[in-house]
Amino acid sequence: MKTDFKLSSKMHLFIIISCVIIALGVAVGTICQFVANGYFNYGFDWSDYKCVTVSYTCVDFSDEKEVRKICDEAFASDGLKYYNCAYGDVTGDIVGGEFTFKFGKSVNDEKLASAVEKINAKIQSGASVHTVEGLKGNTKALWRGAVAIASVMAAHFIYFAIRYKLTMALGALLADVHNLAVFVSLLSLARIPVGSAIITFAVLTVLVTAVGTCFLFDRVRKNCKDENASKLSAFDLTDKSASESFKVNLFVPVVLCTVAVLLFVLMSISAMSVFTVLSPVLCALACFVSCAYGTLFFTPAVYSRFKLIGDDYKLKHARAKKEKLSK
Repeated sequence: MKTDFKLSSKMHLFIIISCVIIALGVAVGTICQFVANGYFNYGFDWSDYKCVTVSYTCVDFSDEKEVRKICDEAFASDGLKYYNCAYGDVTGDIVGGEFTFKFGKSVNDEKLASAVEKINAKIQSGASVHTVEGLKGNTKALWRGAVAIASVMAAHFIYFAIRYKLTMALGALLADVHNLAVFVSLLSLARIPVGSAIITFAVLTVLVTAVGTCFLFDRVRKNCKDENASKLSAFDLTDKSASESFKVNLFVPVVLCTVAVLLFVLMSISAMSVFTVLSPVLCALACFVSCAYGTLFFTPAVYSRFKLIGDDYKLKHARAKKEKLSK
């Protein structure tokens, strides 16, 4: 009952691949921390940007579409292109609305001033330019994200230690840490623009890993109870289990990451900007790659050694106990 799916024999290769990805991610991030924008490529809600705020009253304009058209024409005449537009109603003594157009930090100040002058010539309530220093993550959000990740890992380990075996619990914990490290390294290495969505996808990476290892180690446990499969070596049994759970462990991260992207896209529709959706899409791709690679290849290959060590320990313990009883 042997299988051609020999992941266990490639353990050293997968360890080298993972170490190279993580090392390169750390190296690139460290260099960029001192010479560029930061360890990560901070973008969108975590980026520094310039914005033009345009306010108007309902007395002058009854339709916000007319105001936006004036602004778009002014920006286009100076060759400016914003990556996000937010609209809000203004109430109080004067009823009206307010547009906020966001531009990259490198946009020319003179062109922005020229566009604002053209807007002010047609909209009396006025337009103004502001430079905003992005907050690199909300402290409370980062803290809660870290707690969520640690809680999932702890629950994952305890559940596996109780339901399966200690070797499987250690393999599951290693998978969580490995996949999260690869995910973060891919973001740093590929310079994917990150914002608050990174917290969601970091948690999702650990959750998807937990689900994937459940399928993998459930197959390991069932094969250990099978009369024929239990006779296989630790390597062959792990390879067989990985092969049997391959399709479902490839399907799960695809579905969950796709659902996450769709949710972010729906939340970003009001912004009417492709750039707003780009960050979660690329984060989802990094999440999928790290989970698929880690759960399908790295974890089974490394766990085969864990299982071998555990089997050897049980065998030695049984022999020692038998010898003790014989005396």
